[in-house]
Amino acid sequence: MARPLDYEYLLSPTGQLNIAEIFLLIGALISVALTSSVYCELVDSMQFIYPGLNTVLIRYLFQYFAVLCLTLTIIILIVHIYGIRYLGENYYYCTNQLCILMNICMGLIMISIGIFAAFWEDKLRRTPAIVRRGYLSTQYRYLYDEITHLRPGAAATVAIFGILAGILFIAEACTRSMSNANSIHMSNRYTSPDLFQRAPIKIIRGERVKPIETTTAFYAFTRV
Repeated sequence: MARPLDYEYLLSPTGQLNIAEIFLLIGALISVALTSSVYCELVDSMQFIYPGLNTVLIRYLFQYFAVLCLTLTIIILIVHIYGIRYLGENYYYCTNQLCILMNICMGLIMISIGIFAAFWEDKLRRTPAIVRRGYLSTQYRYLYDEITHLRPGAAATVAIFGILAGILFIAEACTRSMSNANSIHMSNRYTSPDLFQRAPIKIIRGERVKPIETTTAFYAFTRV
């Protein structure tokens, strides 16, 4: 018999954190797609401020890790909806521990890359040549034989979404660590019967016959 879907997981704090993480990661991917890669190359070539900060690399790494975290979060959500809690306490505990480890790793990665994205936005705004080329405007610019549409503040939005997603990943890890014992036991044909089980009521010729219960009394033997 197929296991029922665990829709109650969507109403649990962990499930709601999963949904919020998915929306934040989608928002982060949309924001990083709105950033201008041409201006990233230009500001890296000027080396005016934060010379060791490669904004092109940060942009690429953020896209990579955001897609990775989004994929893993969706997989975790689907696995729990398909009733991983019904498989037993041991299986659920091992899976929960794996999810905790992944949440901590994803949280630290997204917070770190979000902080670097904040420096990325600061580097664009504090470079005079970038500002003179119209970075703070919303008009199309012709740069490096390519037309680019400037969207000031997109990198800052990337940083906000990334840091918030990382915080939620850490919060989910803390929530999961407190819910290891919340597995649901469902009996199946491999379940061992109870030791003290009453005999079923038998029906013979339309009459209900109660089972005979026998009791054994233990008497203490004393000398006379």
